Amino acid sequence: MVMPDPSSPRTAEHEAMLARRARLRAAALEAERSTGTRERTEEQAQRHLVVRIGVIAVGTLVTLAGVAMLALPGPGIVVVIAGLGILSTEVSWAERLLAYAKRKARVDQVTAQAPWVKPVSIAVTVAAVAVSVVYAVRWR
Repeated sequence: MVMPDPSSPRTAEHEAMLARRARLRAAALEAERSTGTRERTEEQAQRHLVVRIGVIAVGTLVTLAGVAMLALPGPGIVVVIAGLGILSTEVSWAERLLAYAKRKARVDQVTAQAPWVKPVSIAVTVAAVAVSVVYAVRWR
């Protein structure tokens, strides 16, 4: 939309656009003030609104990257769950979708392993690192 010249008189369309923008801004600030802690000033509400929009943008990007990794090489479902975790801090639908994704990924079954699995995994990792270091130092 082309903005009219500031020196020319304002048109009814321009006035309507300004009024709509003011209503949207007031609604966004009021919604921000009504969530969580009460912001005392408009500047605090605007700052919190910018942070919330940033969190939603980052969560969306991470989730989309995870969805792409479902078809491409990479840890797709893990990244999707991470993105939904970020999004769920701000929007309620992401929290429900996160619960669904965790059920589909069977996260509870993975975390509920036998007690010997974790120590054995750590021991194997430490041994592999030690062998790598010895190999690198000894046969340079």
